[in-house]
Amino acid sequence: MINFYSYIHAILEKDENEELIFWPDANMNEASGLSNKELLQYISNYRYLLKQCVSPAESVLLAIPSSIASISALLAIQSIGAIPVLPPAKPSIQTFLSVIKKQKINVVITKKRIGVLLYLYLKLAGIKQLYLSHANNYNTVWQPVLVPPDQPALITYSSGTTGSPKDIYRSHRVLSAQHLLIKKLFPADKKQRDFPLFPNIILHNLASGVASILPNISGFLVAHLNPAKIVEQLQDQQVDTLTGNVFYFKSIIDYLKKHPRFFPSVKTLCVGGSPVPEDLIPALKAYFPTAAHYIIYGSSEAEPIAIRNVQGLIENPLNGYPVGTPCEDLDLRISRTVDIQTPHGVYPAGEIEVRGRHVATLKSDGWLSTGDIGYLTSENNLYLTARIGNEHAYQGIQHFQIEHLLVLRPGIQQAAAINVDNGFRVFIQGKISSTEVKNILDASFPPEIIKNICFIDKIPVDNRHQSKILYHKLK
Repeated sequence: MINFYSYIHAILEKDENEELIFWPDANMNEASGLSNKELLQYISNYRYLLKQCVSPAESVLLAIPSSIASISALLAIQSIGAIPVLPPAKPSIQTFLSVIKKQKINVVITKKRIGVLLYLYLKLAGIKQLYLSHANNYNTVWQPVLVPPDQPALITYSSGTTGSPKDIYRSHRVLSAQHLLIKKLFPADKKQRDFPLFPNIILHNLASGVASILPNISGFLVAHLNPAKIVEQLQDQQVDTLTGNVFYFKSIIDYLKKHPRFFPSVKTLCVGGSPVPEDLIPALKAYFPTAAHYIIYGSSEAEPIAIRNVQGLIENPLNGYPVGTPCEDLDLRISRTVDIQTPHGVYPAGEIEVRGRHVATLKSDGWLSTGDIGYLTSENNLYLTARIGNEHAYQGIQHFQIEHLLVLRPGIQQAAAINVDNGFRVFIQGKISSTEVKNILDASFPPEIIKNICFIDKIPVDNRHQSKILYHKLK
């Protein structure tokens, strides 16, 4: 019997005056620190509220925008042995209600009383709404409820790059294993100040006793990113390490090109969440000159899968997206392969499947199909070449090879290639002529596999990362 939250509870009880969460204040210029004592009090207040009507193993929908309140409520749900459910990013009312139905939700926890129509719907459906309506402080002396290791500790939703977002079940065993693996791969200094964009890293930091300075992004949605505010935080908060996705770092780079600043105090910088173009890390190195730069490859159900310490020259984009070496604590196999052509040579590419203690899967054999297509070289380096649903190869070419080549060219902001009869339809977002695009493609690929080139104002991407292409929305 375990409870992932126990790692965090032990840290909060150990040093009540230490500050591990720094949230941007109302003026959005500074980060206000929250002591362990204060965070434990917030958790205890939500815990008291929840215990009145929630039992262990019961699912609770967490409908609070990203904030101290949402972190406290999530941890409170875990502490009583219940299961927090986070809806997809920017859900519609229809999506919200479908989550309630699928997860058999009887309790929804919110920041404040919800609108009349939704309140009446929930009441008629027998679903209870909870929110903290007063500031009473409740007892902070208690211990987490222990649960079976394979009980879900957190249910979230994927980005939905191949269709509707799918639910991801992370058990207490999986969350604990992920925490311990990250701790092993990236040992933390007790005085480390991290700047995490990904929510799972916030949980890991709390469990490790590492301070999290949370980015100044409204609702923690990168679509609302103001890079000027992020740069101010990096300048003022003595950040040691930071993580983010492609959209996030590209936005920061674009700002820094116009308003140059440098961050030699940053020791480690990690990029993930979607395929990472080869020119991103060199651009980051100009402003973070002393940092170790890593590309982290994973999926919603398995984080991390592979890690690449980027040190050398830019790799040829026709190889696909290089993501490094698979983690030692993981079994990895390539299934249902097809031969593809690369500058490295011909390789059998297929769906990447993984198995390990930190992999969340409902399959009895423990293997997870990631939905990513790729290949391994003889040096055990992993490359991504396609996504499931768009994986057809024509004359040994898959769509990531085309896209990676294009996004490195000036004037192209984003590119996508989708399977059509015997070839690819290419979509371009940017300011470049069709002749230039055709010349770029003809120089590297058989001309007959490029069926047509379309220009589009904005290539559709996921709500969460603003980096993953929604291929099913392209025609």
